[in-house]
Amino acid sequence: MSVSPRPGVQPFHPDGQPGGGAAGGHPEHTSAVVIGTGLSGLAVAAELSRLGIETVTVDGLESSSPSTATSALRVADLSSAESAEYLEVLRHLRKYAASHRLDVRHHVPARHLALVESPGPGAPVQWAVRTDDGVVLADAVILTRCAHNQLRRFLADLGYSLGEHLMAGLAEIGLYLIGVTDLEALSAREVLRQAKSVGADAAARLGAGLQHA
Repeated sequence: MSVSPRPGVQPFHPDGQPGGGAAGGHPEHTSAVVIGTGLSGLAVAAELSRLGIETVTVDGLESSSPSTATSALRVADLSSAESAEYLEVLRHLRKYAASHRLDVRHHVPARHLALVESPGPGAPVQWAVRTDDGVVLADAVILTRCAHNQLRRFLADLGYSLGEHLMAGLAEIGLYLIGVTDLEALSAREVLRQAKSVGADAAARLGAGLQHA
């Protein structure tokens, strides 16, 4: 499968020339960027941390339209028992993130996500995540709780559609999803299950050799 920029996708240029680049400095580098600091994001960030993968976690993709903004799972969408479990799990994940000093950047939203323009044939795929603080380059991106219509547009720009083999195709270019294709609220247990699975898949792809100093 080709991973060169598709029509409609503006490639990011690491040298800061037109088409992308970090404002006022060089891009950061990490193994994985998790987009979303809610339960889904913290769960997969914790899983990647346990597996030894360097990770930066930022707030979800913002949009001028509330209906297309990435958002955390609303507790109001769950039953009373599920809400209590959700809040308890979230509390534990926040405690884990703090005690293990995970790089979780609350209130730093991802503004744009793009494939990095490949330096040559066979070069590893990279992603550029633009925030208000600059650009983070990563070998993998985990996208959490993205609205269904926003996801559909983004994938169309990349040349993908929501289908049977979507997850496998996206994994080939280092893009992983948690909860984004589900139309109903996920329980805390299902979020943790998906986070464990995605974390293991991403870690297997990245491996210790791709971690950045």
